[in-house]
Amino acid sequence: MKKIGWLVAALVLGIAGLAERPRAQVRAEAVVRSETVNGIETLQIRPNVYVLMGGGANIVAHVGWMGVILVDAGSADASERVLAALQRVTDQKIRFIVNTTADADHVGGNAALARAGRTLLRYNAPNTGGFAGNDFQTNRGAAGIMAQENVLTRMSATVGDKPAFPGEGWPTEPFTGNRVKSLYLNNDGVQIFHQPNAHSDADSIVHFRKADVISSGPIVDLRTFPVIDIDRGGSIGGLITALNNLVEMTIPPSPLNWHEDRTFVVPAYGRVMDQADVVEYRDMVVVIRDRIADGVKKGLTLEQIRKTEPTKGFRGQYGPATGRWTNDMFVTAVYRSLTSKSS
Repeated sequence: MKKIGWLVAALVLGIAGLAERPRAQVRAEAVVRSETVNGIETLQIRPNVYVLMGGGANIVAHVGWMGVILVDAGSADASERVLAALQRVTDQKIRFIVNTTADADHVGGNAALARAGRTLLRYNAPNTGGFAGNDFQTNRGAAGIMAQENVLTRMSATVGDKPAFPGEGWPTEPFTGNRVKSLYLNNDGVQIFHQPNAHSDADSIVHFRKADVISSGPIVDLRTFPVIDIDRGGSIGGLITALNNLVEMTIPPSPLNWHEDRTFVVPAYGRVMDQADVVEYRDMVVVIRDRIADGVKKGLTLEQIRKTEPTKGFRGQYGPATGRWTNDMFVTAVYRSLTSKSS
């Protein structure tokens, strides 16, 4: 009886648009590695996996028989250029967007990219419910948006007299709790690991298991020292835990085929990494944390700790004196995290 029930359920569900699937899912050949048009660099790192850089935070595009699965959507003002870049590598529609955090440079493009896509499942019978809580009618046929529930909380929070982001860009498939969300998309196991209290309280790491590509989200940002948003639940302890998790999820290069046989890690900004790169980044954060923690243990004030130059040796690569996230901001965030009552 259970088998019959599943068969009936399967008949009720129709995969939207499969009959429209073009012959060539991916236009680019596997040997094509990089192309830059209108400020968007499209880098092919696997036969069916691309990284789009230059439209806000890095975007991962996984292409397969279902369509395009995106990790993050970049900035709102870059959506048209991102869509144009996607159209140069595939005719497939966007089916899902997975958000790694609630920052504008990761989720600002949600609404436009979801609207340009199409929901994965169409429901042919009324009152049949929806896939993971969403259906064709409530989403108006747009691509689904998946994220940990705190992303939805941040995006729907009222700023003045309106929400922080337009409702059509909110996650339609939020998952709850400090856990992993696992599902199959494009014949690949996709796992979304919530990383509580790291950059913020809304961060996730996304792993395409078959492709062996990981999107770190804001856990790794190669432009600066990692951003720790204390006011939104971030902490130095949570960040280091997330980096340790990231190291454990990666596999180093094989000596037999070092170029291909390795886990690729796509940071929020910067070049594609492997395990050694992540270990180096993690160790940098741990060294600075330990230096500041030693000052706190000695009873030094924040200003006194700054004078000890706890980021010495790393500022040239990660610590600008001016800009959106500076050396002093990072030191202050680590100090606040270590001295807060909840740490």
